Amino acid sequence: MTRKRYFPVHVETLTAWSGYIKLGEVAALCGIHPELVDRFVRLGLIDPVGRDSDEGQWIFHRETLGVVKKILRLRNELGINYVGVGVVLELLSRIEFLEERIRQLENELS
Repeated sequence: MTRKRYFPVHVETLTAWSGYIKLGEVAALCGIHPELVDRFVRLGLIDPVGRDSDEGQWIFHRETLGVVKKILRLRNELGINYVGVGVVLELLSRIEFLEERIRQLENELS
């Protein structure tokens, strides 16, 4: 049985970036090493919104937590490589967009 390792992180309030979280916080909340989060950025799997001027850390939308957890599930539970994960995420995004568009069209018809 593998045990999740959690890395300590200093969580602070970002006044200029309220509603956003730093790379270290993403890693801590997802139970992964910060270097893996950075790798996801380099692979284009997640997009930061900027960098913290004090520490230079990437800053992300809070919704990125869900994407990172999805990436980890696809990789760890289904064994999909990171290129495949990118394809799956793109397809899921398109499905979500199309479902929303269908709802809009249905509302316009009624």
